[in-house]
Amino acid sequence: MQKIAFKIISVTLATIIICCSFTACSSTVKDAELRCPMANEPVSVDPQTADTSESLTIAANCYESLMKTDSDGKIVPAAASAVTSTPDGLVYAFRLHEGNKWHINSNHEEIFGEGYETAIDLRVTAHDFVFGFQRALSPDTEAPEAYRLYMIKNAEKVNKGQLPVSQLGVKALDDYTLQVELEYASSEFMQILTEPVTAPCNRAFFEATKGRYGLSAENVLCNGAFYLSRWYSGNNILLRRNTDNLQSPAKVYSLTYAFTQDEQIILDNLLDEKYAAVPLTAYQAEIATDEGCNVYEIQNTVWGFVFNCSDSVMSNTRFRLALVKSMNFDDIRSSAKDNPKQATGIIPPSCTVEGKPYNQVAPVLGSLKYDTTAAKKYFDEYTQGKECSFSILCTEEYETAIRRIIQEWQQLFGIKLSAKVEVVTAEELDTRVHRGNYQCAFAPITTDAQTAVEFLYSFRDSGNICHYNSGNFNTLLSQLLTAGSAESVIKGCTAAQEYLIQNAVIVPLFFHSRYIATNPKITSVSILNSGNVISLCNTELLK
Repeated sequence: MQKIAFKIISVTLATIIICCSFTACSSTVKDAELRCPMANEPVSVDPQTADTSESLTIAANCYESLMKTDSDGKIVPAAASAVTSTPDGLVYAFRLHEGNKWHINSNHEEIFGEGYETAIDLRVTAHDFVFGFQRALSPDTEAPEAYRLYMIKNAEKVNKGQLPVSQLGVKALDDYTLQVELEYASSEFMQILTEPVTAPCNRAFFEATKGRYGLSAENVLCNGAFYLSRWYSGNNILLRRNTDNLQSPAKVYSLTYAFTQDEQIILDNLLDEKYAAVPLTAYQAEIATDEGCNVYEIQNTVWGFVFNCSDSVMSNTRFRLALVKSMNFDDIRSSAKDNPKQATGIIPPSCTVEGKPYNQVAPVLGSLKYDTTAAKKYFDEYTQGKECSFSILCTEEYETAIRRIIQEWQQLFGIKLSAKVEVVTAEELDTRVHRGNYQCAFAPITTDAQTAVEFLYSFRDSGNICHYNSGNFNTLLSQLLTAGSAESVIKGCTAAQEYLIQNAVIVPLFFHSRYIATNPKITSVSILNSGNVISLCNTELLK
């Protein structure tokens, strides 16, 4: 696996756009029809509620929000034609492109009847964006990303049912001018405006679907580069070029997502140039590079020890500190496959701050230092002469290294400590950790977060995989959400990570990667959400 490091392009931006330059090549294929695999069939493609890679992928290709990320990683207008703001960064005005329409087709005859083409106003207006924001923050919608919009005036109160959606700080000044008023200046605001949760929603169409919005082709109305043409349940989803988006229709005619999880079929179809872009394992990535495919590495996973802080044993901070400060991490690191990079903190490099990779702008934190004297002190303070026992979940490749760590614990702490290893499959490890059915685990934390703030906020309250709940930590997260500059975001992220590390909630050891490969004839592929979403809105196929 050594040569893979020299062939695969390391991608550290969660919103990076891969633009392959082929100026010396012939022209592109007119009306190209592309195919991609999709691991699971989405339940819904409602952009306000999308929370899986599949639903986010369809939403990213079929809906256009106010802003987008360009080929240089900069956030630029999309559905908006121009953006202005007040000097204090609290009031924004977005002027929309005039002439863009919602794409309506024969699918919608099931909802509106024979007069479907003229049943509703198809102009994409500021009112559609107002309704989209209101849906995202209405408590009835239960949008998983609603909290990320709390910088908008009254957003949190609206989301918690304390104010009506009409009090949200978003309004249409006229048909093509949208105003958004913020509670506080936020460095995250423009980023969230690139994402599906802030996509527009046509109220008349939404109400006509009678609770089925986003659940089938006839219940989807698109304003993006593609529109959803056909949804064959159990088989595939077909997208087609949306010519009603005058500024940025798709550059290929169609895009089909075939539902499959067969890794060999996915690799074979990529190598046969039947698939445009696919996720691969590290081993497959090496094969793909040798065959001339473009392969991109996104470091979106941090491996380390995680503790279930709701467990009666692991809930004690001193006990966790005793274990962590007496760990020798060299054996664990040497057991890892594919030569992973040592973790510089908890946040994976795929997460960004204002478009820049977090690990390139933030200080190195690492893990707690080895200190057996302090470890023995913490252990004695916790046990007070009592015995304690617990188990550690891990996969087979790390079993030997963890047994060595347990032996070192027993030599240091004596017979008062009893620990055992429970070896499970990678699938069972993931399931048990996320369900809280563990005490301690050596496990991966994989994210689809775009930004460092979004990643850390997933640890709020006790809903995180460590079931950790700390008022002090939640205060740090609240301060992080209101950070108004990149410098304050980095400072806040550093403080939040240090808190988790110093309290032995998570022990970050190394980063692992996700791999995305593209057909060598494909240009301009956007890799989003830490590699979990691929947008082909600007993609072309070379002859």
